[in-house]
Amino acid sequence: MNRRQSDHLMMIIISLTILIIILTYFIEINSVVHGQGVITTKDNAQLISLSKGGTIQDIYVAEGDTVKKGELLAKVVNLDLQKEYQRYRTQKGYLDKDVNEISFILDKENESGLITLDGTRSLSNKEVKANIELVHSQIRAKELKKTSLDSEISGLQEKLSSKEKELALLAEEINILSPLVKKGIS
Repeated sequence: MNRRQSDHLMMIIISLTILIIILTYFIEINSVVHGQGVITTKDNAQLISLSKGGTIQDIYVAEGDTVKKGELLAKVVNLDLQKEYQRYRTQKGYLDKDVNEISFILDKENESGLITLDGTRSLSNKEVKANIELVHSQIRAKELKKTSLDSEISGLQEKLSSKEKELALLAEEINILSPLVKKGIS
């Protein structure tokens, strides 16, 4: 390798080294550290740790500082917990809206507490609407079955009445024929 090539290679290495040093100054490197802390009070030492973990964003006291009860020691940020919290808040908003809609319809409809199918048209939650329609169809099916059973009971009562009349006629016939049978006429 000649002198010119080695100078050129050395220049590239030095340039890359300077570039890496500059980048490390501007780029924040995140690292995860697991650990526990100990808080020492006048009476005893207390072990502290975070159940969910997170990133310490700010530290408000230094080692050896005296703190009072309730004073913040550090601020811990957990993005997963924040996203989960936001998701639950959004879900709670939707559920509150559904509860308010159903309560409004129940108040508006009637004293029996039943929601009519006309009342479900204003619901935005399709699952609740489908459940109400399912209940209404089940109620209709039960009413049809009750009507069918009522007519069957009515038919059976008519048959029973007919059989009772037939039994009465047979009893009357027996009463008429029994003296004749006793006399030997058949």
